[in-house]
Amino acid sequence: MNKQIQKLDATIKKIWVKNIADDYNNDLVLNEDTLKNVLYFYLRNYFEKSPDFKDFCIYTECTQYGFSQLNYTPDMVVIDKNSNKIVAVFELKYKASNCYKVEDLVIRDFHKLKAYMDALDTVHSECQYYIAAITLGEFDRANWLDGRSKWAKGKVAELIAYEPNGIIKFQVIPHNE
Repeated sequence: MNKQIQKLDATIKKIWVKNIADDYNNDLVLNEDTLKNVLYFYLRNYFEKSPDFKDFCIYTECTQYGFSQLNYTPDMVVIDKNSNKIVAVFELKYKASNCYKVEDLVIRDFHKLKAYMDALDTVHSECQYYIAAITLGEFDRANWLDGRSKWAKGKVAELIAYEPNGIIKFQVIPHNE
């Protein structure tokens, strides 16, 4: 992973555990759309302030760059305008405990990430993939992928928020191994 992509990856993870967590705790993240809005807002601010990110732009529900050949579009992507390469792909999920299909919906987003990878990785090989999921209610595990998901190694990070013991916890689980 090149240094610019490493900085972007670190920035995304910092935004999740600091900015998104703060906004959530201040009742500014109410559903999936507001989650997308605050993530976009913080990324855009970092891009405008940092010379490392001056060539990056953000698209939501992107249908270009190879996504038109798939049956669905990612919630958000980051593109390097100079190379026309996708450098980050996001699937977002916000579900309350009263949603009985939370796990199925989150797992479905992982299947989307895998499909994006399969379709695009030869052209966009530096791309990093993120599932940003706020799942309210108690779940048996903090992360959603297990060790059998070898396709995620070095390419996927889980940005998760869940409620162990009724207290919301924001964390990052990179899949480096």
